[in-house]
Amino acid sequence: MRSRQPASPAQALLAALMGALLFFLLVYIPARTLAQQPPPPEFHVEAVRGTGWNETSPPTDGWTRVTLPDSWAERWPGFDGVVWYRLTWEQPEQLREAGLLLHYLNMAGEVSLNGTTISRDQSLVEPLTRAWNTPRYWLLVPPLLKPGSTNTLLVRVSGLFAYQAGLGPVSLGTPAATQAEFDSERLVRRDLQVLGLAVSAAVSAFFAALWLLRRKEGAYGWFALMNMLWLLFGYNQIATSPWPFASNHAWQALNISVLLVFSVSYLVFALRFCARRMPWLEGAALVIAVAGVLDLWLAPVSDLIAHRAIWMSAGTLMSIAVNCASIVHAARHRDSPMRSLTPFMAVSAAAATHDLLAFTQLIDATIYYTAISSYGLLLGMALTLAARFVSSLKRIENFNTELIEEVNAAKAELAATLAQQHALELAHARIGERVNLVSDLHDGLGGMLVGSIATLERKPGNLGAPELLAMLKRLRDDLRLIIDATGRDDGARALGELLAPMRHRSAQLLDANGIDCRWQVSGIDTLELPPSQSLDLMRFLQEALTNVLKHSASRRVDVTVARDGADLRLSVRDDGRGFEVEGQTAGAGLRNLRTRARRLGAELLLQSRPGETQVALRMPLAV
Repeated sequence: MRSRQPASPAQALLAALMGALLFFLLVYIPARTLAQQPPPPEFHVEAVRGTGWNETSPPTDGWTRVTLPDSWAERWPGFDGVVWYRLTWEQPEQLREAGLLLHYLNMAGEVSLNGTTISRDQSLVEPLTRAWNTPRYWLLVPPLLKPGSTNTLLVRVSGLFAYQAGLGPVSLGTPAATQAEFDSERLVRRDLQVLGLAVSAAVSAFFAALWLLRRKEGAYGWFALMNMLWLLFGYNQIATSPWPFASNHAWQALNISVLLVFSVSYLVFALRFCARRMPWLEGAALVIAVAGVLDLWLAPVSDLIAHRAIWMSAGTLMSIAVNCASIVHAARHRDSPMRSLTPFMAVSAAAATHDLLAFTQLIDATIYYTAISSYGLLLGMALTLAARFVSSLKRIENFNTELIEEVNAAKAELAATLAQQHALELAHARIGERVNLVSDLHDGLGGMLVGSIATLERKPGNLGAPELLAMLKRLRDDLRLIIDATGRDDGARALGELLAPMRHRSAQLLDANGIDCRWQVSGIDTLELPPSQSLDLMRFLQEALTNVLKHSASRRVDVTVARDGADLRLSVRDDGRGFEVEGQTAGAGLRNLRTRARRLGAELLLQSRPGETQVALRMPLAV
């Protein structure tokens, strides 16, 4: 992949909007929410360490004053178990309802107000419910709330010291203000995280499909892989259970392992996107990732905090380094494809730096923004692909314009050629029809004329009027056959209409010679054929019936003309003496039948034995 397009104004504007969104979420919304609330009542917050995972009530002594947000890792180092937090306040008499917001508790817990349980997570022992990123809101009204009296909020927190176990801020105020603050917290802690994972899943699927279609675009495959890994890593923000593991330690080892592999994939993607390969750098990053994964899974639980911090920092710093190196590369090379992604990488690097400082507790923050900033990089890739698509589309449009002009010229030339060819084919068809007509006149009427002339020459004085009249009638009947088959000025005629005159004439001739002729005609009343085919069919029937009259010495003949699906079936069956089919191949009658069958593209069947002879024709009809 080689792109020469710098970052567009739209991309720079989008990056600025992403930065403004982070500022809005980090600073403006919390400040505005706090400014809208009246001064909250003063909480008296105490904490005490529990004696066991399954205890249901706090100890009576040992309570220590604490401030929120609180993490007990420094107060009780190495302690995994239950810590009870007790918050008491005086609720003014005139305020008979209030909104209560618990920003988070780490990792699972149970909340009760004035002795009544109002919230409880599903699992308060390992595997703990992962409720560390879930804000909770309640509308408090009497009798649960006690206006004009002391109210006690008791929070049981089950946590692990390695993951900053403790209790987050608690807000109490008017329902409207507290609800607004809850909506803001839920947007940042849950909704945007879920949206980011959904976007990552969709983008991973899209780029994976794109890579499968274009294997040479290796950067697309690496981008799909890194997004899939980021999806797995980001799922930590919303996961409510360490399933399929039995403890959060195994879950966290997997989570940081995925981050290390993601960092390597991110590095390879950046190199492939710039059409570069650096085997030594890629190998070194892979070695670091493999070492980190092995260390995380083999390290004892007592050392998990230090190992987790080391490899979390290593993976995050590697991603930040990739962002910074890409920005420097884009600044030094005007033709770098990274120029379109640098605004988004800058936002991603800033968010990753913030999250690393929050993770190592160098700044007081509990919200992570890397997942949110990943939207920018995804949109940057989408815009880069869109720019390339538009560029390719312009080239295709120019090519299409030239191609259309050439196609139009070719179409005009082809149209002229086709017109000439059509004219030639029409002329050939007319000539062919004329040749067929001449051939039929020659074969039928011409033959009869020659025979009549020969008879008159042999017996000029011995022929009476009846014989001459019979000759003239046969000539007339043959001429009628040609005229009926080739059509008239009034348009095409159905086969049944053409067959009727011949049927009448042949029946009279056969009856006069003592032959009972029976016809079976079906399905041809509306069947129209070209004149040449109609004439060949009539000639075929005429030849078959003439053979019966001349040679069969039969007493009955059955004629069938029927449409059978997509075929036309014609059959002439008599009860005469029969003949040798193979021995008659040279006869004029059979030769004429075979010739006409070939011209019709039909299948001819000849069967004969003493007492039964059949001539059958099956012709396919044009659809």
